Amino acid sequence: MAAEENKAQQRLVSLDTMRGFVMFLLLGGGEIGHAGILSAFFALFDQPWAKTLYHQLQYSQWGDVVHIKDLIRPLFIFVVGVAMPYSFGKRLSLGDSKQKLYFHIFQRVMILFFLGTVAGGHLLALDPSKFYLVNNVLEEIAIGYLVTSLIILNFNVRGQLVALVTLLLGYWALIALVPVPGYEAGVLTPKVNLPRYIDDIVLGELRPVKWSFTWVISLPLSSSCIVLLGAMAGNLLKSMRSPMEKLKWLAGVSLGCLVLSFAWSYSYPMLVAITTGSWVLFVGAVGFGLLLLFYLIVDVWGFRKWAFFFVVIGSNSIAVYMAAHLFDFRLIGNVFVGGLIKLVSGPWSNFIQTLAAFAVIWLIMLWMYRKKSFIKV
Repeated sequence: MAAEENKAQQRLVSLDTMRGFVMFLLLGGGEIGHAGILSAFFALFDQPWAKTLYHQLQYSQWGDVVHIKDLIRPLFIFVVGVAMPYSFGKRLSLGDSKQKLYFHIFQRVMILFFLGTVAGGHLLALDPSKFYLVNNVLEEIAIGYLVTSLIILNFNVRGQLVALVTLLLGYWALIALVPVPGYEAGVLTPKVNLPRYIDDIVLGELRPVKWSFTWVISLPLSSSCIVLLGAMAGNLLKSMRSPMEKLKWLAGVSLGCLVLSFAWSYSYPMLVAITTGSWVLFVGAVGFGLLLLFYLIVDVWGFRKWAFFFVVIGSNSIAVYMAAHLFDFRLIGNVFVGGLIKLVSGPWSNFIQTLAAFAVIWLIMLWMYRKKSFIKV
């Protein structure tokens, strides 16, 4: 029995694979690190399929059909939740008290929030006019991690489900019933909606006005639910159920989230910017579905060699994320391909540079992986 419990506590390879896959999409889309190999590759071809895929790597506009790009940030958050039951289980099994665990949680929240202000808030520029207090996925993770920690450490599965429903319905009720001054309740436009109005009051210039993403009530009441959904998936995988039972539950929850998401979206549309409940459930459907796929292929079927590429990135995701924000890896890559890019021009030059930049990032992560140097927060 002890051996089985130990096995249940072990970190799943599929978890690092999925995390690495999400980080690959983030880097490949070109948002950070100047290593956008996917965007650069699709830009090489003047074909409808390439233009469609390139378009999918850009954020959708308010009310548009969801793009792949829209899913990257929330899936990163979802995977954080999946890892939480394993992390907490390990600490509790080593004899940590709840009080000590709460201290660790608070400490991690502070570090993540600080790193977020460095990565997306321009803290190191030391220019108050350019500083943003909340403008980054790490800050979103910090708040979601805090809320989810309090829930999963104090409630069983049923209580967690009640908390999920309460948060989503509470957020919906605020948006639907509380009017923005000068407008009726329930108004949802890019410039007029309750979450944005509250952000304007609380954050003001401490967040980029050009972004339509909202934070103050969106993070604790809605984005946190994405982390909580991930934690519930992690609890399922960590349980003593058989692999086949786990797969069935993952598939069932994914399908359930999808159905509920589309049903709710008729009256409460999927709006990425303000993280509406229908969007949260859609992210949950995709998250559970992807986790099912990676768990089936990597951990159940045992096909792991192909996953190594993603595991290298996923096992040091915070290091990748921070490094890609702080350094232009294209400059390092150009040291090796500088002569080659002089022979080509246009899209091909950009592709070669982004490929070299991505290769530099991946090789650094490979070196850290081989040295078993994993940066944890």
